[in-house]
Amino acid sequence: MKTEAISLDFLAKQAKIQMDELRPLRKDVADMMRLVTGTYDLTRRVERRETELRDDIELMIKMELGGSLANIQTSIESSLSRIEQSIDVLGQRVGTLESKA
Repeated sequence: MKTEAISLDFLAKQAKIQMDELRPLRKDVADMMRLVTGTYDLTRRVERRETELRDDIELMIKMELGGSLANIQTSIESSLSRIEQSIDVLGQRVGTLESKA
């Protein structure tokens, strides 16, 4: 086997070439990390906003249903009141008829 001496200049040139090749890769990796972090932050914001919207929609539905139910309850109470008055009037008429008989 033949042994050759490798000079330090050759090793320095090879290291410089390697570093020059790695520099753009490091930049790309750093850019990707920034993008991943930005995407994660945006995803968290969207999830938070989705939760807020869900709560808002839930509250709106409850308010609408509550208003409708209150309206129905008022209508039922009004109808029951009229029915009770009619029954009272009918009871008084029956009482009057029974007292005459």
